[in-house]
Amino acid sequence: MESEQSLPRMQMKQTRADSLDPPGSNRVMHRSHITGRTSPMGLLPCLRRGSERWWLPQTERSTEAIGRLLLMDRRSGNGNKPPLDGAIRDRVCRALQSDPAYFIYAVLTYSGPVPVELDQLATWHAHNITGQMASGDAYLGAPQITPTIQKRWRKLTDHFRTIPTSRWMEDAPLWLEVTGPQVSNTWREQWPLIKIDSTPHTEPPPGDSHSLLQELARSVQHQKSLEMAFDARLHGEKLAAIKQLAYGLSHEINNPLANISTRAEQLQRGEADPNRTAILQRIIDQVYRAHEMIADLMFYANPPELERQVCLPSELLAEVSESFTDEAERQAIHIQISTQGNEAHHWAPEIQADTTMITEAIRVLIRNAIDAIGCQGTIVLSLRCDPENIAIVVADSGPGLSAQAQKHAFDPYFSGREAGRGLGLGLCRAYRIAKLHEGDLSLASGPAGCVATLTIPAKLTA
Repeated sequence: MESEQSLPRMQMKQTRADSLDPPGSNRVMHRSHITGRTSPMGLLPCLRRGSERWWLPQTERSTEAIGRLLLMDRRSGNGNKPPLDGAIRDRVCRALQSDPAYFIYAVLTYSGPVPVELDQLATWHAHNITGQMASGDAYLGAPQITPTIQKRWRKLTDHFRTIPTSRWMEDAPLWLEVTGPQVSNTWREQWPLIKIDSTPHTEPPPGDSHSLLQELARSVQHQKSLEMAFDARLHGEKLAAIKQLAYGLSHEINNPLANISTRAEQLQRGEADPNRTAILQRIIDQVYRAHEMIADLMFYANPPELERQVCLPSELLAEVSESFTDEAERQAIHIQISTQGNEAHHWAPEIQADTTMITEAIRVLIRNAIDAIGCQGTIVLSLRCDPENIAIVVADSGPGLSAQAQKHAFDPYFSGREAGRGLGLGLCRAYRIAKLHEGDLSLASGPAGCVATLTIPAKLTA
């Protein structure tokens, strides 16, 4: 049997929430579909009319229904509004018929054709709740839920148990005026006409509610997998773009650079003026610097095959650090090799690696440490060995890395010089070397300055 609810009933006598029928009254009980799980858990998005706002409670029942609708909307993902699955529509209808506040919210946010049946209302609500929840002012200026408000909501829930769903909108102002201004007759006249089927939708089987958390967990897992796939694809696209750029630069710029360098060397050989000779030498030096930058970019985009050979990390570390001795002394920087802890330098195993590349990576890390310090400071070099990894650690007493520089340190040509550190192709190249050896390179802020860690898996040991 179907009954029409024409809204509003202008002659209806209003009843305040704090003067509802007391327990033990003789009021006749009508059929109601309100079940448990209607205790307030928060607020639904606000209802707005001009500058006026009203708030309705969000219950466990409405939370579960909205949660499933958000998951459904996320799975569709293409912005379209596909037909609502029958099981989901029935679930929303059950929630609407068992939760007066949720029902009132759905009705008052509906803007489709009228009259509307409950199934149509549930479908429209399902397709629009995501935008309503995500709205920037959905909860702007939300009132605090006080014990008094909760008490009035409980009384209203008890009151609505005594009336059929077809009459809920007649007493809807009682809910609205708990947290908002008085509802005007003008607004009530604009409320849609709702057709209610008196037959309730069947309840889900016991234990069905736990599946929402499972769906949410799967959704989060899916989101993470998409982010990982996106990062991998983005990295691949970036490498492809850099590779194409590097090939273009190599052809279009190296040729004119070679001509400039050749001509400068020719002029230098016949030049007697020392000042002009020095100027020509600076031109030659800058040409070679530009050539090296292009070579670095080529290395990052398309590195050569590794030429592995047996080597000792401790010997490589000592060799590279010794090459910086004179420069470090001029800048009052003390470079020391630490042998504390596990005496790693005495028992570090041999590894199979491209000696030239590992040496270059260590050189980059020490160079960046010196550039960071400038003058008067300390660089500590150390080895850490465990069954899984061999780590070469370079710690400096410089100014450290900003959060932005740490995030983009290994991006080609990232300008992070505000911290006194050249984060161009040097670290980018060292990072590439680490990855070629199936290892890693990380930067972290230490107690003072920066700590760079070059890690090589122990499985690559001889």
